[in-house]
Amino acid sequence: MPSWNEQLRQSSLWVFTLPPIGLDTAYMSRSQCGGTTDTLPATYHYHEATGKHAVGDPAEDIPAFLRRELSLGSLVGMLRHLWFASAKRPAVPLHRHLAMGREIVVVGRMDLHLLWTNDGKLFVKPIPRFLLDLAFCQANLQCPIACSCDNLAAICRTSPRKVALGFLYTYACLISSESDFHVANEKRLLPCDKDDKPIKWTNWKALAKELLRMHERDPSTIHPRFLRAELRLSRINTIHRLTNIPRFNPYLRSRYNYGSLFGENLAWMATTAVFVALVLTAMQVGLATERLQSNTTFLQVSYGFTVFAILGPVCAFGLVVLDVLFHLVKDLPLLLGRQRTRRERRHTMSSTSPEGAA
Repeated sequence: MPSWNEQLRQSSLWVFTLPPIGLDTAYMSRSQCGGTTDTLPATYHYHEATGKHAVGDPAEDIPAFLRRELSLGSLVGMLRHLWFASAKRPAVPLHRHLAMGREIVVVGRMDLHLLWTNDGKLFVKPIPRFLLDLAFCQANLQCPIACSCDNLAAICRTSPRKVALGFLYTYACLISSESDFHVANEKRLLPCDKDDKPIKWTNWKALAKELLRMHERDPSTIHPRFLRAELRLSRINTIHRLTNIPRFNPYLRSRYNYGSLFGENLAWMATTAVFVALVLTAMQVGLATERLQSNTTFLQVSYGFTVFAILGPVCAFGLVVLDVLFHLVKDLPLLLGRQRTRRERRHTMSSTSPEGAA
C-alpha cells in the first residue's frame, strides 16, 4: 500500500484549488514557473526567541513563514482536552452565527480561528491567497521525495499540510449556501484575484465539494483540531490555566491594560461575594432558631464559613494585586526599552535638525 506521501502526489489534492477559483492562465503560468511568492502577504509579524516583536518578509524564508502562519500554538498541547471546549462536529454556517447574534471578527492567527467568546464574538481567519495557489502548495506543502513521513523530520511537511487542509475544510462547512457566500465576501474572508474580483459561487461549490470528498475518503488528512469546529474561548482559557501551572495564564486575555485586568478579576470576586453573603444570611437565620442553636455541627460549620468569608476576599484581592505586580514587573523592561528608544529618536531628530546643527 503506498504511503500517504505517495497518495498525495498521485491524487494531487491541491489540483482543485486553482481552476475553480478563477485565477487567470497568465497568473498560473507565472506561478508554475517559480513566481509563487506573488500570493504571499507583504509582511508578517512574529516574536523572536527573546520575545521581541518583529516584522519579516515572507518571501525571504518561506518555511519559517509557513511554520508561523499555520501554527496552532498551544492548542496542539491541549488536543486531548478540547472535548471540554466543543463537541466533535462540523462548523456551523455563517448565517447561523449571525442569527445567534455573533459578530464575525477577522483575525490573522490560525490558532484563534473559530474561537468564540461569551460576549458574542466569533474569530475567523480569512483564507490566504497562497493556499489557493497550486504551484505554491505543491512546492511548499507537499513532502519531498526523500521524506517517508514516518518520522517527522525537518523536511516533513505533514503537520502544516494537515493544518492547511483542515482550515480549508472548515470553510467548506462555514460557506454552505449563497447567503453564507455573500457574508464571507462582505467580510473579505475569501481571497480575490489580481483584479480584485471575488470568487464565483459556482467555482466555490466545486472547491467545497472536493474538500468534502477529501474528508470523507480519509478524515486523517486534516488536523485533529478542526474536527471540533467552534471552540469556546472561556473554556480554552480554563484548560490553558490548568495545563500551564504554575503560570496559570489564560490562553487569550480580553484585557489590554491594567484597569481591565482589575475589572476582569473583580467581576468573579463580586459574584463570589454575593454567594457568600447569601450563605451567611441563611446561617444567621438558622442560628436564630432554637433547633440549630444547640446543633454542634451547624455551629462549627458556621464558624468555619465565617472565618472563610472574612479571610477569603482579602486573600483573593491580594492575589489580584500580586498578579498585577507580576505583569508590571514582567512588562517593565519592555516599557523602559520603548522609553529609551523614544528618547534616542528625539535626540537624533534634534541633532539632525537645522537648529541643532547650528
